[in-house]
Amino acid sequence: MPADRLFSEIQFIGAINEIAERNAIRIEVSSDFDAFRNLRRKQTERPPLSPIFDPAVSDLGSKNAFWIKGSNSKGEVIHTQSVRLNDLTGCSLAEHLHQRRAAYAPPGITVDIDQSSFGSAPASQIITGDVCYHGELWLKGGNNGLRGGGLTSTLPRLALALALLEWSPDYIFGLVHPLAACKGLAAREGYMHLAPGGILWQQQDSTEVFEEWLVWMSREDIQHVMRFSPLSLYEKLEKKGKARRVLDERVAVAA
Repeated sequence: MPADRLFSEIQFIGAINEIAERNAIRIEVSSDFDAFRNLRRKQTERPPLSPIFDPAVSDLGSKNAFWIKGSNSKGEVIHTQSVRLNDLTGCSLAEHLHQRRAAYAPPGITVDIDQSSFGSAPASQIITGDVCYHGELWLKGGNNGLRGGGLTSTLPRLALALALLEWSPDYIFGLVHPLAACKGLAAREGYMHLAPGGILWQQQDSTEVFEEWLVWMSREDIQHVMRFSPLSLYEKLEKKGKARRVLDERVAVAA
């Protein structure tokens, strides 16, 4: 990698860490997925750990995966995300999702994996090579939560940057609920491509289908995103969020 690009990418990561520090968040990165499973078991307010990131189901270690934890000043975990590298040489993403469908099954939802549909998004037929899956993305919400502001756009970019520096994958992809996608969550996280039909999970004993849309980026897309300061975007979103909160407070007072 050219030294100027390496320096730029290090600065990008440094800016994200600076934003975390502004919010009294301590960021840690690890490849110990036994520890991640133990952490997730304690988070009873969340769905269970995704099988693709469960070391009892998937082969995970420093060569092919890492996870990120954010903790507040009290030591409370307020953020997680994980990335896994898959060698899809000679295999499309659609084929991979079908082959490992049990590992990608949505936790907390009873589905018939053999009756589910994989890879109807055209991009899933094209994505191949070294491909990273980005999941377990969570930021504490509720009272005193952190969702909806600049951190929603900042922290996910850290995983993208680290994956690029570690493996320089051909692609990174994720799966997102349609309602979240339509609120612009994928764009906030840095993803440049979005398509319906990533996976259509057939729910058992029901005609209902649980849909997940496909989001993805190529290596060149990630390099492009990293040309733009995360600090600038964070400050713009925080300013907008502050203005919205002030307006909400005025409306509440008037009511």
